[in-house]
Amino acid sequence: MHWTTGSGSPEREKTDLIVLGATRLREKADPKPWRGLEPGLRRQLAALGSLDAFTAQAEQLHLLAGDGTRAPWVLVLGLGPADELSPQTLRCALGAASQKARALGAKTCALALPWEALAGLEPEAVVRCCVEGAELALFDAGACKAHTGKDRKPAPRTWKILAPAALKTAVAEGAAAGVDYAQGCLFARDLVNRPANLLGPRELAAEARALARREGLTCTVMGAAQLRRLGMGGVLGVGQGSARPPQFVVLDYKPRGVRGKLPLIALVGKGVTFDTGGISIKPSADMHEMKGDMGGAAAVLGAALIAVRRGLRARLLVVVPAVENMPDGNAIRPGDVLTMASGKTVEVLNTDAEGRLILADALHYACKQKPDFVIDAATLTGACVVALGDEFAGLFCNHAGLGDALDRAGGDTFERVWPMPLVKEHHKLIESGIADLQNIGGRYGGACTAAAFLAEFVDDETPWAHLDIAGPAWVGKPGPLGPKGATGYGARLIARALELLTERDAG
Repeated sequence: MHWTTGSGSPEREKTDLIVLGATRLREKADPKPWRGLEPGLRRQLAALGSLDAFTAQAEQLHLLAGDGTRAPWVLVLGLGPADELSPQTLRCALGAASQKARALGAKTCALALPWEALAGLEPEAVVRCCVEGAELALFDAGACKAHTGKDRKPAPRTWKILAPAALKTAVAEGAAAGVDYAQGCLFARDLVNRPANLLGPRELAAEARALARREGLTCTVMGAAQLRRLGMGGVLGVGQGSARPPQFVVLDYKPRGVRGKLPLIALVGKGVTFDTGGISIKPSADMHEMKGDMGGAAAVLGAALIAVRRGLRARLLVVVPAVENMPDGNAIRPGDVLTMASGKTVEVLNTDAEGRLILADALHYACKQKPDFVIDAATLTGACVVALGDEFAGLFCNHAGLGDALDRAGGDTFERVWPMPLVKEHHKLIESGIADLQNIGGRYGGACTAAAFLAEFVDDETPWAHLDIAGPAWVGKPGPLGPKGATGYGARLIARALELLTERDAG
């Protein structure tokens, strides 16, 4: 969708649909945002305050004929109580409005917000969240359907955001940021939703190459022979049970025209394009969702897209180990010992704890480049879902400043994180009797022992954060921000954290 700005009155806009945001007081809809409108429309809207049909609750929609306007329809959009407005309220409300606009067949829309009620929020952030919500809501998860053209009405082509002239610059910048953030998230969603027969390790590497060409990054893809030379026993071991060989993707971004020493930030994403569990095979129920076990890879690729488009003032290194975990005659067995790229040996007690094996090699590779920060993302453990549910990712971090940036970014994007312990006691649980480490740590604290395993492959002096995104990477039912399936979680979170880290560095 294309976004423009303006400062006129909504009833004068020649458009298919006018969307009017309305807050509420404690007992009724707040009429203040409607002052200054055409009298006939104002009377219609003012009358709503006494109707049970519309109380301006968040995401509530009320459709009116556009009498006295240049639009056939006016959609009054509830934003909830004025003193409870939040960025996520705006995202979800605009998502609901965007879905209604598509259902109406509106090709053009004009959006008028109650700016007085929004005075406590930054105008740029308000617009960014509105744009994100409208864009994310219309994601089509049915890419594999043989569409006839009659299944679904197209999304609106253009939105015009109306605001006071003094806010013109902030509104334009917010809209641009919203589009960039939404596109990164939607890119991640598309990758995670793609079925494994269409997205194996090579196809994921091809997507990374295409991203690099479009956005001006350097891309290197290493195959099995190069991985053997680098001693990446974790990646090779997990991948050896599949007929589709592993790929190791490295993207490098250097901003143009920026002088002086720039911080280097490494992003590492788990790229298991399908996870059967290997010899330690998973139950059949819901195994189809394991096409999404590359959600961490999708998150860091989506974050890179956002960061580059937003002109990140840092060097960015993106590392994606891509494998398929299958149980054929060549697959690793419980009890096998792998030698990792770092030289450490790992006893494999469970082949379904495979993500940490490929991440170990990828983290070692990233740390060899001496980054200022490392962030990894992975749909790593069911234990983290048990602990935190679907709403939060587990955050394991060895550096206060990095952890704070990710926590703040989670608040800004509503891709929320929850701090988890990273302590020496968990390291003792992954000690092996026959190798340096074992890849599981027992029944309890599975997310914590998995993080402790990864920490063994990160230099102690390197600021590092591990995001276990297994819970929020997937939703089981549709909502105002999109359909059932992949959420694209992590792309916006990480991109926002990168902005905060580089702002701090510049300061």
